[in-house]
Formats: sequence, C-alpha cells, structure tokens
Amino acid sequence: MAEAKRRMVQQNDQLHGVQEERIDLPFGALVGKWWGPRDLRPIVCLHGWMDNAGSFDRLIPLLPKHISFLAIDIPGHGRSAHLPPGVAYNALDTLRLLLHLMQHYGWGRISLMSHSIGAVMSYVFAGVFPDRVDLLVSFDLLKPFILDPDMVLFLLADSLPKTLDLGAAEAGRSAEEKQFQYDQYVEHMHAGFHESISREACHFLLYRALEPSGQQAGHYRRQTDRRIRHNHGLVWSHDVNLEMARRIKVPFLYLKTTETPLFEDARYHQETIDALVAHNRQFEQALVEGKHHVHLSHPERVAPRVTEFLLKHWNRERYLVCKL
Repeated sequence: MAEAKRRMVQQNDQLHGVQEERIDLPFGALVGKWWGPRDLRPIVCLHGWMDNAGSFDRLIPLLPKHISFLAIDIPGHGRSAHLPPGVAYNALDTLRLLLHLMQHYGWGRISLMSHSIGAVMSYVFAGVFPDRVDLLVSFDLLKPFILDPDMVLFLLADSLPKTLDLGAAEAGRSAEEKQFQYDQYVEHMHAGFHESISREACHFLLYRALEPSGQQAGHYRRQTDRRIRHNHGLVWSHDVNLEMARRIKVPFLYLKTTETPLFEDARYHQETIDALVAHNRQFEQALVEGKHHVHLSHPERVAPRVTEFLLKHWNRERYLVCKL
C-alpha cells in the first residue's frame, strides 16, 4: 500500500505542475512546494503543529489556477532542516522565518494562508508587522490562547526539561528511533488527531513526514523532529492580542470549524473577533462543518469560501513584484 499511496501524492503534484522549492537558511534548508505561475508572488501557506506542506495538497487544486501558492515545511517538519542539537523550537521562530522568506525573494509584503498554529503565527506576524502583510486566510485557530496562570506555569515546567532530553537524542536520532510499517503510521495519525485527518488525507502528510527505513523492508521512520512536540507556544496578555486585532487592516478571512473547541475562555475569542470587526471592514468570518483538519480532509467545504475571498481581494498587479 505504501508505494501506491506515495505514487498517488507524486501524481497529484505532477498533475498540477508543483515544483519542490529549496531555500538555504543559516541553520539549513527550508523546503516547500510551489503551486502555480512562477512570475507571481505566491501566497505563503503555513501548516499546523506536527503537519507539513502536504496539509494544502487537496485544497490548493480547488482554488483559482492563476494564483500562486508556496506551502512550506516549517523547520523541524517534513523535509526542512531540523534545528541543531541543544536548540529548542520557539513559536516566534516562525516570524523570523517569514522575514527570511521575504528577504530571500525580495518581497516588500507577504500574503498568508494558514492552519492551526500556523494561523496563530500569521495573526501575530500581521499584528507585529501590519505594513508587511497584504492578505490573510486562517483556518480554525485565530490568535494565541489566553490561559490561566497555573496552566502557563505547568506548560513551561513540563516542556522545557523535555527539550533538553530530546535535544540530546536528536544528535543520534536514526540509530534507536522506532520504525513501523506504513499502514501503522496511517492508523496512528488518524487516531492521534481524533479522526480529524481522514485516512485518505493522511497520505499527503505522510509523504513528507516519513522516509524508508533502510534497515527493515517495508518499514519507515519519521523525519519530523521530536522536539517540536514540546514547543510551548506564546505567553502574553489578552490586551496584546486585542492591540494586534486593532492593527490588522488587510483583507482577512477566518474560517472556524464546528467541531473544534476554543481551548480558552470564549470571551477572549469573542472580544478579539469584535475588535477585528470594529477596526477592519475587510475582515470576514464563517463556520465550516467539520473537524480541525477540514481543509485537508474535506477541502470541498472550504474551497468555495476561500475562492470567493481571493477573487474579491487578490490583484494580479500587486503580485508581479517577486524576484525569482
């Protein structure tokens, strides 16, 4: 089954003319997938926690063909480089990564389509650099969570020591890491994400998350850096999130799924929505039936709203500026 499913992903890329993109950064290579014309600045796609650029493989083919997209493997995920041993991942690294991308291509502005923690970091980037973002599409998560102080301290106390242990293990990770057959990974991913990722959708993530064992025939090993499991996220006040909401003036589409909880007191989420509505006439929101990965498992439910939004706000003249 493994080879057939991996060929399916390859054929999907070939059908849509997808090109693998590699950018050399100080710590190693950033790898992604370029969809669409090369002479246009692409909408950069940021995936969620423990996912990779394959998260958008089923959605992008349903979006307008004249628009370009660049889905990246955030470092530690997919085929991008891992951080050196002894270094821990931090959510704010994503902001620096986006600045690296802009510098590499010579972009003055960036457009973002993101899911989960990727959407959270897009919100933060737009709030910190409001003049450098010209369009936002976010799936399911909106902003950093506001947690009780005891939960914040628990997360820090729990996650920081674990990054030390995994940092040491990362230096020799190939020697002792468990390896499984492909169908075991499918079931683990499907169950581990509470069936948010359908079994058929798993293949598009596993294509970039696994590599053949080399030791046992028919077995695979993970490429994902285990240290990303203990990235404790962002810790700051509700007032900071509200100030970001007041600064974001660009076209912004937020699609929330019906089956995913807010993970925080609902008032923090609603007050942020209220601030966005009050200060941004181009902010749009809608509910989509489904679970957290609906854009991957059921992209047909998401594509019409995204297409409508892009056709309204995407302007070709603004995107003929990238240096390639």
